[in-house]
Amino acid sequence: MIKILIVDDSASVRNFFSEFFSNEPDLEVVGCAEDGEAAFRMVKELNPDVVTMDVNLPDHDGFAVTRRIMEENPVPIVIISAVYSASDAEIGFRMLDTGALAFHNKPSINDKFFRERMNEIIMSVRLMSEVRVVRRRNRVQKNVEHLDTETMKNFRQNMKNAKAKIVCIGASTGGPQALKQVLIDLPKSLPVPVLIVQHISSGFLEGLVNWLHEKTGHNIKIAAQNEILEAGVIYFAPEDSHIQVSSKRRVILLQNPAVNGIRPTIAKLFSSIAANFGEGGVGVLLTGMGRDGADGLLEIRRNGGYTIAQDKETSIIFGMPGEAVKLGAAVSVLPLEKIGQDINRYILDSYGENL
Repeated sequence: MIKILIVDDSASVRNFFSEFFSNEPDLEVVGCAEDGEAAFRMVKELNPDVVTMDVNLPDHDGFAVTRRIMEENPVPIVIISAVYSASDAEIGFRMLDTGALAFHNKPSINDKFFRERMNEIIMSVRLMSEVRVVRRRNRVQKNVEHLDTETMKNFRQNMKNAKAKIVCIGASTGGPQALKQVLIDLPKSLPVPVLIVQHISSGFLEGLVNWLHEKTGHNIKIAAQNEILEAGVIYFAPEDSHIQVSSKRRVILLQNPAVNGIRPTIAKLFSSIAANFGEGGVGVLLTGMGRDGADGLLEIRRNGGYTIAQDKETSIIFGMPGEAVKLGAAVSVLPLEKIGQDINRYILDSYGENL
């Protein structure tokens, strides 16, 4: 049984979520907190498996509450808060910096996709309850260690004749945090474009882009139909459109039906990169539920491109990268803190110049 603590200042919302969660046979609501102080106390007393957290509380904001819980009594935290604008979404993403694992829009009972939104939250609560969290302390981020000599030797031998032309990245559950780390480790002068598909709820993408720009300093934007991709720019697939790239680096947006309920899919992007760029493609598959992108990553590898999958130890959910590893789609399986550096070193080696 998964024990849940609900933190929200609205009594009606607490009652609603409590009733909804309690209808699930494997979920048990062990407590409801209306403010930050109650949340601190109940986390200690009730030892929940997961906490759902609102952003706005009467005595503390969600940042302070999440940070204190993660410093004193670490527990998986899922943010559930109303999102009306990109700035609202940015607030939620900034809470990920304090240790929260996932962020969901608080669904309206009048939303025609209400049942789907609630099912997403329930699935997230189940998944996050299994994530091992550790005590967090505020500290200056350290530079990641250099790749070991053997890893460098292997990819130089395998890829020494390739010339990177484009980097494509796929991510789902846990992706925002993972993408932040990867992009921080990439130089602003990268001589190729980077294109990303992130599975994300409607209304969140602009906030994610703004948050990542603030955190990484990269030029990040949402890709547009027929746009020509430019070196050094990070592009995100827009909401609710599949995305492909032509051999001339032109963006192609498609309104084809969702694949397994997902649009955009990582698979369509990766397949187009494999077909149109061959050995010039660099594919990266990060944390996420399901298997979207695994077959596409294998296509990139089979066409001579360089491929990376995030390892199990650093993935919040090892679903997608795990499926890629099973298929033999990844040239390298790396911890998150080495992926950005590995991309950089591969491109540096490919171009034979300092970036």
